Order: sequence, then structure tokens, then C-alpha cells
Amino acid sequence: MASDSETPARRYRRLRKASDLPTVAAASPCKRMRAGKEYNSYEDRISTLPEEILLIIVRKLDTRTTITTIILSKRWRDLPRCLPTSYNLAADDLLPPRYHRLKRLTIEAKAAYEAEKNVHKLTDIYAIKARHERWMTKIRPLTAILERYERRAMRRYVKQVNAFLLAPKDVRQRRPVQKLRLQMLGRWHQNIDEWITTAIAKWDVEDFELVVDGYCLYYDLKQLDAYRNLRLKRLALSNCQGICAWNCLTVKRLTKLSLGEASYIGLVDDILANCVQLTDFRVASSSYYRAKFLIFAPSSKLKNLQVDRCNFGKICLISLPCLETFVCRGRPTKLSYGEVPQLRRVSLDYLQTEDNDIDDESGSRRTYPPSKFFKRTPQLDCLVLQFKGTQMWIEPFAVLSEFSQLKKLFIANVPANWDVLWILLLLDATPALESFHVHIDNSSEERSAGDLCASLDVGARQDRYRRLKELVVAGFEGLGWQTSFVRLIMKRSPLLRRVHLLDGHVRDDEQELGALQIVPHRREWHECEWAEVLDDLTAGFRWPPQIILE
Repeated sequence: MASDSETPARRYRRLRKASDLPTVAAASPCKRMRAGKEYNSYEDRISTLPEEILLIIVRKLDTRTTITTIILSKRWRDLPRCLPTSYNLAADDLLPPRYHRLKRLTIEAKAAYEAEKNVHKLTDIYAIKARHERWMTKIRPLTAILERYERRAMRRYVKQVNAFLLAPKDVRQRRPVQKLRLQMLGRWHQNIDEWITTAIAKWDVEDFELVVDGYCLYYDLKQLDAYRNLRLKRLALSNCQGICAWNCLTVKRLTKLSLGEASYIGLVDDILANCVQLTDFRVASSSYYRAKFLIFAPSSKLKNLQVDRCNFGKICLISLPCLETFVCRGRPTKLSYGEVPQLRRVSLDYLQTEDNDIDDESGSRRTYPPSKFFKRTPQLDCLVLQFKGTQMWIEPFAVLSEFSQLKKLFIANVPANWDVLWILLLLDATPALESFHVHIDNSSEERSAGDLCASLDVGARQDRYRRLKELVVAGFEGLGWQTSFVRLIMKRSPLLRRVHLLDGHVRDDEQELGALQIVPHRREWHECEWAEVLDDLTAGFRWPPQIILE
């Protein structure tokens, strides 16, 4: 047992924030370091490393740690200026894993409540109220815990953002920030005006993104007109609505704008009319149902338009004379094209779930003929389609609109339990097609053999695809119906030069809006199986195309 005369072990306070640095720096070295034989002298070995090594270390750190490295030494303080100035300050990073688990349980409970209400088709107000009370009894304890975690996280988050954005001028970086993303919880929004103004006006942010969870906030963009020489080019707001501000000078200079949640309700025409320099526009995540979403902007210079996960019944592109690329994702949405003479690329990513597959009028499952998505279609060069769902919701009808100039067609995530007749009918409407890519999603249910053979034999006209030169099939496993599908296209394509069959999945192309790229999976083919597939494909062909099977 240690005697009372022994000196107790020193305890040192942990450095928690940059404001503690002067106090610690003023202390003597013996108070900052434990005396011992192993520490004969204070030596900063990390700072003696070459600058290239230090930059590699800093690049591996997250945004918060990178900012706090300035307290280490003068040399470390200058290092972040050499890095790409892009910061992501998210409140979610301060929430513990237990918060996300409880949040998931709350969402699942709400989904179960909505599903039960829809199944029983409750119309009696008292029955609905009783079920809602039972649901609230389960959710109320979880809600209290979630709010406590959110309060703690936002207190820390406000301190961090204030220390970063509202720092004195002598502490700020000399180099302007290229991109800044703030993600916060909407109930604590007292500092939002000061943050946005400081980031855009004083930090010269070129790409600013604000994501607000839970509550819709408001910001008057006209506040920025008091500042000159702003660098802002891209603005992304989610659940933050600009109030009476889309005619301000700052917004008129924007080239890219992204609005999510409740940030754009009823303001699209006003935005496109005032943002005269806008070339990229994206609207996303709207739970508000609108029967028709009309866009009429004859003076707009908009080139790229994205509609992601919005609850629209129909989208009408009445007038967008400069539009080149249109991307629509989410629930199946009817489309109508008007004056869009420059439109060359269309990408549709539709997923029908149990929540949106019931027709309110008939009560049966909702289906769509392809003509609902190609009404008055202009002359496209590239078409990308992703039609997904547990049940087939595409009606195998002939496509009335003929894509006479379509050069490239990419159909991805085709469920294996769907009939492929709709694909063949779509190919019949593309006489100028040169490249056809199709990806089969083999994770879906197995399809029956009866309807497959019937669908593949329908309307087998020879030499239909006279200009097709390339065929790529991803998700190819050598099944009988897959081989028959490839053979049928080979028979109809006299100029086909290359057939590429591989296993893999698709992902969005980060370089090109609306495009997809195939990520191959390595598949080991047995020699006999490989030879059998090739024999089945080339049987009956005098001059078969080049077939790559991997």
C-alpha cells in the first residue's frame, strides 16, 4: 500500500476546445508533460515530417478533426489551406448509434400504423382516433428519448459551427471555401440566418448546401444583396424555403439550384423566370401530392432538370427551349413533352411499391402502358429506363411514339420475374438504335417458363434492328430464357458486331447526369458450361458476331 508521503499521480485536464489553448500554452512544460526518463526533452516529431506526409495524414481525417489540427503548431495551422476546401458539418455525426436505432423503430412503428389503417380502410373518426392513441402510446416514450439526444447534439453542433464560421478574421483561412454543407435539426434554428449570410458573404462559399431535418425553416435571400462580389454558384436547400426572394440579385447569378422537401412548393415557374443564368435545377423529396406539375419557362436557359422522389401525378414540360437532359426518379409518373427542341437524353427510374400500386378508382393494381411516359416524345439520342417492382406494372402494348433518332438504349434492373415482351415492343420503335444495354436483376423471384417462350416468339420479324451494332447484357447467368432473348436480338440485327455477356450490377455515373455504368462481377464459368452457352447462341448463324462471355 502506498504511503501517505508519496506524491499522488498528476491528473491533467483534457483539452476540449480551441479556447483552452492559451491557458495550456502558458503553463510550464513540466505541467504539460509528465516528467520521466522516457521524456528527456520535448520534441514534436510529427511536425518534423515532410509536408507531403503531413498532407496525407490530414486527408485521412474528418472535417472536425482537420479543423482542430490548427492548435498543434503554426505549421499544422497552414496545412488545411493546401487541401481542397470542402467541409461537411453534420449534426448526425454527433448523435450516438442508439439514437439511430430508436429512430428506425419509430419509423417502422409509423409505417405499421399507416399500413394497418389502409388495410382496414377506416373511415370512422372514432376508430381512427383509437388506433392513433394506441400508436402514440408506443411512440411517446421513444420520442422523449430522441428529443433529449437531439438537444444534446445540437448544443454541441451550434458551438462547433459558431467556432468555425464566426471565428475572428485572423483565425480564418485565407483561401475561400469552395463547398460547405450544413446538416442540422430544424427545431434549433436561432443561428440559421447568421450562418448562411456568413458562409456565403464572408467565407466566399461557391457551393453551399443546407439540409434541415424535421422542421421547415425560412430564409430571406435578399439579405445577400447587401454584399458584393459573391462567389456563390450552386445553392442547395432542403426543407428551407426562401421567402419572397427569388428575384434578388444573388439568386439571379446562380447556375445550379437544388431544392428539397418544402423548399419549392408552388415556386418553380417563379424560380425559372428569375434565375436567368440557371443551367441545372433539381427538385427532390416532396411528399405533397400534386396532380400536375407544369413547367412553362420559355426564356429559361435550363439544360439539366431532375425530379427525385416527388409525389406528382403527371409532369408536363410545356416550354423549356434549352433543356438537354431530363431525369425523373421515384414513383411512376406520367410524362408529357411540349416545346423541348434540344432534349436529347431522358432517364426514368421508377419504383412501384405497395404504397402506390393501388388505383383509387378501380381498387385494382395500377398498371401503365409505355405510352404514358413517352407522350409527344422529342427526337432523343439516349434513353435510360429503370422500371422496378415486385409485380409487373408495365403493360406490354406497342409504343405509339417512334424513336426514329434514338442511338443508345439502356434498360437496367429488369426484374427476372417480369415478361420481356415490353422490351421487344420498345425495341421495335427504335429503327436507328446502335447500342443496346440491358441489366437483369436476378435477385427477384424466378419466372415461369410458359409465358417466356410465348413472349419471345411474338412478332419475330427478321432484320428489324438494322443498325444495332452493340449488345451488352449484364446479369447474364446462362439461363435458357436469357439465351433465347439474346438469340432473338441477334437474329433481328444483321449488322450486330459485338455481344458482351457478363454478371454485374449498375450504378449512377458520377461524370454524366442520368447515365449508368455497369460494375462487373467476377464469375467462374466451367469450361463445359461456357462452351454450351456459346454453342446455343451461335447455332444456325453463318457469320455470328463477336461474343464475349465473362
